[in-house]
Amino acid sequence: MKLDLKLLSMRFSQTKDEPPAPTEGVNPYLLEKILLPCMNGESILLRDINYSAFDVEDIEPLAEYHDELAQARYKLEQLTKTVRNLPPAAKKSRTFC
Repeated sequence: MKLDLKLLSMRFSQTKDEPPAPTEGVNPYLLEKILLPCMNGESILLRDINYSAFDVEDIEPLAEYHDELAQARYKLEQLTKTVRNLPPAAKKSRTFC
């Protein structure tokens, strides 16, 4: 298997700078103040949570968003693993003088 790094780089540069999963329907408070800090290893104290900023119905969309992020992470890890395991290949022509 060969990997065209120029093509891969071009495809990455063409991607939009947006979350890997759509955030529509996810409560912004839960996303910004709870989920993202937790995913970054920050501690959230129960006394610091604003319970009036969300309803119990907001939990399921947040959990689904978290699952979508986990799936995107898994796919990225698989791509990384594939690229890491590719053996290096010599170029047929000189690229420098």
